[in-house]
Amino acid sequence: MKKVGKISNSRRDLLKKATAMATIAVAGTVVGNAQAQTNGTPVNASKIEPKYLPIPKQVPATEGVLPLSGGAGLYYWDTGGEGPVIILSHPGRGSALTWPYQQPVFAKAGFRTVTYSRRGYFGSPAGSKDDTGNYADDLNALVEFLSIEKFHILGLAAGGFAVSDSVVSYPEKLLSMTIVCSLFGLWDKNIDERLDFILPKAFSDLPPEFKELGASYRWAHPDGVREWVEMAKKSRGDGVWHGQEAKSKITWEKIRNANIPTFFITGGADLYQPPSMMRAAAREVPHSETLIVPEAGHAVQWEQPELFNNAVLDFIKKHS
Repeated sequence: MKKVGKISNSRRDLLKKATAMATIAVAGTVVGNAQAQTNGTPVNASKIEPKYLPIPKQVPATEGVLPLSGGAGLYYWDTGGEGPVIILSHPGRGSALTWPYQQPVFAKAGFRTVTYSRRGYFGSPAGSKDDTGNYADDLNALVEFLSIEKFHILGLAAGGFAVSDSVVSYPEKLLSMTIVCSLFGLWDKNIDERLDFILPKAFSDLPPEFKELGASYRWAHPDGVREWVEMAKKSRGDGVWHGQEAKSKITWEKIRNANIPTFFITGGADLYQPPSMMRAAAREVPHSETLIVPEAGHAVQWEQPELFNNAVLDFIKKHS
């Protein structure tokens, strides 16, 4: 049998070089893949917290109270102007006071900006509990009083109920609708049962600022939290309100048949309507657009107003 001789120094050197080259090649592939994955994924490497924005100076606006039946009324403000009209519909923990970050920005962008407090909220008498009216007719009364023919509407949280009721009841008056952290107020068994599943029974007992504002905002901007809490307290008015119903039965089919350009927005940290729930709603409305505001909770218009305002204005301008 032929003996296998020792590997010569020259061959050993060649093997070492080959092994080293292979190692480098493999390492290079791993690093390259890791780099490619990193490059393919949005990465926020900034350690700088977004600057807190104090409430800006408001532009001049006409204020008033529109009398309604049963002693009720609607407090409103209206920036006026000849531009397209945006009507803002407030959340349950809000009122016409909810929009200080939007009022001057929308008005300066050329839009006539209008909002109102629903019955029982800031500045709006609740009236008789035997005559509560409905979302769509109350808003329509204000629209007719202000001589508005067509308008864009934006509803935040419970303000989305007035949006859906108007879409179904008065679709001919709407140019677009923006639904923020809200599910219209219609009953969808699949969506609503999951909402009950993700919110514990004790959720309603938690502090409003915990439920409404994202944790990042509460940690980084305590001044903004205090201002929001003060706004929410003022928005409760005298504490008398009777609840309200929709004028029409709201269904996805009716929403789709109205064929109104639709924009869904929610906060990435919204406890009431997480992004997955918003996407489920958006799938029900073909050709609708969506936006998830990173880190924001249920009050995205307050927590990240610059991003919110720019997105809303871009959408509305396309349909004005």
